Amino acid sequence: MGRISAKDFVGTRARFQRLRDAKLFAGWIEDFYGNLVTISTNTNFAVEIGDEFRFEGFGNKVSIVFNAKLQTVGQLDSMAEAKVTSVDGTNVKIVEARRSKLELSVSSPVRLAASQESLRMQTNEVFVQISESERDYTGFVIDVGQQGIGLVSQFKLNARASVRVVMDTRLGPIEALGQVRYCLPDKDRDGMNRIGIMFTDMDRVHRPRWDRYLSEAA
Repeated sequence: MGRISAKDFVGTRARFQRLRDAKLFAGWIEDFYGNLVTISTNTNFAVEIGDEFRFEGFGNKVSIVFNAKLQTVGQLDSMAEAKVTSVDGTNVKIVEARRSKLELSVSSPVRLAASQESLRMQTNEVFVQISESERDYTGFVIDVGQQGIGLVSQFKLNARASVRVVMDTRLGPIEALGQVRYCLPDKDRDGMNRIGIMFTDMDRVHRPRWDRYLSEAA
C-alpha cells in the first residue's frame, strides 16, 4: 500500500458522514491534490462552510479514510449543475437537486486500509446497446466496475431482467450478458433513468478486452 497516492482515488466512489448530525453523503472524487479533495455529489441537505466529515474513498481493494472540513460549495457544468442558495448572515448553503461540487480540506492523518468494496470508476460516456428479449435499447455508460456497469438511458428496464450489452469502447466492442439490478429516475438528468447492470457472463474474446479497459480507466 505504500505506493498508493491520493491521485489513485480520483474518479472513484466516496462516502462521507457529517460529524455533527451523522447525515450520510455519497459522490465521486473529482480531484485530490495535497490536502484538498473535490467531490461531485447530489444532495438536498443544507451544508455549511466548516462542516466536518468522516470521509472514505474506495479504490482497488483499498480505501482511504480521513476527516475533512468543507471549504467551498460550487457548481459543475450546465448539464448537471445544482441550484446553490446561501442563507443570509450565515455560512449555510442549500444545495438543491442536481450534482454540485464540494471542496474539502483534509483535517486528520490519512489512513489506508484493505477494502472489500467493489471498485467503481467514472468513465467518459460510452455508447451501449442493451438487448432484452426482442427489444433493443440504447444508453451511455457513466461508471464501470469489475462486476458490471452503471448507465443512463431514456428507456426503462425491469429489475432482474436478463440482458445482453454491447459497449462501444476505444478498444473496440465489448459484449457481455448481464442482469438489471435497478432502474431509477436519474437525479442528474431530466427524463433519463439510471440503470445498474451486473455481468453474469463474458466470453474469452471480450473478457481480456474488458480487463484492459478497466486497467486503463483505473
